Amino acid sequence: MGRLRIFAAAAALALTCGCGDGGGGSGPVGGTPAPTIATLPVTLSASSTNVTIDEGQSATFGFAATYSGSSTSPVVASVQVDSRRYVLDGTPTANGNSFNVSLKTVPLPPGGATASTVTFRLCTDASCTTVYPGSTQTFTVNLDVRLKDWATFQRDAAHTGYVAVNYTSADFASAWTLPATAPSEIAARRGSIFVNFRQTGGDLVTRALDPANGNARWTYDLGTNNYSSGPSYVNGRVASMAMNLSSGTLPMPIISADAGTAVGVISYASQFSNGGVPTPVGDNLYFQAGYYGDVVYAANAATANPIWTRDTTQPGEGYVQEGASVAADQNYVYFFGGGNLFALARDTGAIAYKIRNPYFTEFGLSYFGSYRGAPILGSNGRIFTFSDNRVATTPLPLLAFSLSSAAPLWRTSATYVGHPALRDETLFAIRANSAIVDLINTADGTVRGSIDLGSANAPLVSNVIVTGSHLFVASDTTTYAVDLQQPNFPVVWSAPKGGALAITPDNLLTVSARDGLFAYRLAS
Repeated sequence: MGRLRIFAAAAALALTCGCGDGGGGSGPVGGTPAPTIATLPVTLSASSTNVTIDEGQSATFGFAATYSGSSTSPVVASVQVDSRRYVLDGTPTANGNSFNVSLKTVPLPPGGATASTVTFRLCTDASCTTVYPGSTQTFTVNLDVRLKDWATFQRDAAHTGYVAVNYTSADFASAWTLPATAPSEIAARRGSIFVNFRQTGGDLVTRALDPANGNARWTYDLGTNNYSSGPSYVNGRVASMAMNLSSGTLPMPIISADAGTAVGVISYASQFSNGGVPTPVGDNLYFQAGYYGDVVYAANAATANPIWTRDTTQPGEGYVQEGASVAADQNYVYFFGGGNLFALARDTGAIAYKIRNPYFTEFGLSYFGSYRGAPILGSNGRIFTFSDNRVATTPLPLLAFSLSSAAPLWRTSATYVGHPALRDETLFAIRANSAIVDLINTADGTVRGSIDLGSANAPLVSNVIVTGSHLFVASDTTTYAVDLQQPNFPVVWSAPKGGALAITPDNLLTVSARDGLFAYRLAS
């Protein structure tokens, strides 16, 4: 824990009077006695405070310290903050025999609930070599920073992969491991992580894990399904696309995130495909499937009732059969079908906009047509996708769309893999067959800078996560953290596992590797 000490002085002097009996006085025998340090009892306006902020927000708070008594020596306030999540907001101000202490959260503090102490003292000088008796008091700060859920592919319905948190790499440490064969990407809320994997010689299961130690909270058997998506977390429920046959009425169990029991079933059509992770908004789930692909579904997870179904198949273009997640905002659901980007009315599923993609090449029906990823929603109405059907390692240019334009706004000259992250007006994307992450200007698609992790770390292939302080990216074997606040963007940490990445509301970086789910703690 960091300790911050601030001093403030008050010109608080009290005159004392030594009065004799009128007959004259004499000095003490044996020389001048040692000065007596006055007792200055301190009372705080409160003993504690509770502060709650959501991710990306800030708060100010504080207390007043009032002392009684007087001293012929200076009275200096000393404040020690036993936390790195908040700091003093300026020097304590003196007002008579009181000091006002103001505190504020640091920019983008790590998530979670913490209790820490502010120590207030009065001293005779700024070095605080002498503390006034009775003046030391403590003030408890119960700070809760509520990070958003990692609810779906690339975290949320905009699929930005951005977490508004600043971390310190010295805190990064291995937390726990769940051995498993090819676990899925995860979903997470505070206090729970959800992952799909196949039990040894057995069925596909969804398991809820305790983020403190990786222990199982519950396990739900999805059956002998050979095809599946990662789980989605939707307002107290968990859902995945899992199948083992072709059907127009495949079941999607809706699982209670607390109890691990099925609370309903949603039906959809598909055949032999690994679905994309469903996208939650409130109680609703939006996902892409269809017997031949290209169908977008909306359903209410609380009631397990369908809302609408929209077949977006257009003449003369291909199909997306598996792997795609849809994006959503306040008005629309966005599905990239390869040949077109579709914006569907969120309430009815009607096709509100479609923008032709002139770079699409995979025409015709394919039972294995895939688009591994999702539209990324940026500011100013921009939407970003890859340019064609793809798996995660397919090198392709990136495209930018806008609902105010009938054609893509731009296409990158370089090709990229994995899945980009978006922070502010910059896309962080892995350049194909390299250890380079390009910083792409969302306005025009130009590369405004690059982060080179070194050829020995190539090739990078994962999804990208970006926070306020760090970028996380992985090869097949290693995960790296890059410090975005230092010049030249150095690699400041690595872990010997690579795979799909996520950051949970409990400050865990998870890596879904071939041989297990690996968790690393990012904040103390």
